[in-house]
Amino acid sequence: MRSIRLGAVVSVLALAACDARQPATAPQAVASEPAEVVAPSKPDAAVALIPQAFRGAWAADLAECAADESTGKMGLTIGAREITYSETSDAVISVNEIGPERVRLTVDHDNDGEVRRLERTLTLSNDRQTLSFNYGDEPQVVIRCPQG
Repeated sequence: MRSIRLGAVVSVLALAACDARQPATAPQAVASEPAEVVAPSKPDAAVALIPQAFRGAWAADLAECAADESTGKMGLTIGAREITYSETSDAVISVNEIGPERVRLTVDHDNDGEVRRLERTLTLSNDRQTLSFNYGDEPQVVIRCPQG
């Protein structure tokens, strides 16, 4: 019995010596489920941008460009993701660059709450100052406004 007690005392002293040499650490939590891996965020590939060369203010003529309110002639503003006309707009869904002066857009055209998905092809002149496209069944040609 004495040898058992002596062995127990030696074990306790050995453990105490080990504890004295190593700093105490908090017990580590063991995850019961694997951690969720979160990938870095990427730009949304579905959001397409109209190329910079097409962006700006466009109108049927210089008088429409200068008018504070629409004169009834074609006028529009092209942004990165939207085309705004005097009373309607197109939200860009996709952009297919056909060349440096031509793009085909898929848009949701909003006409007073009635939204229709349409295709539009925009074509710039060589000097990038004239834009041709179809609005409905009508071919349109507009010029770049000086401020646009």
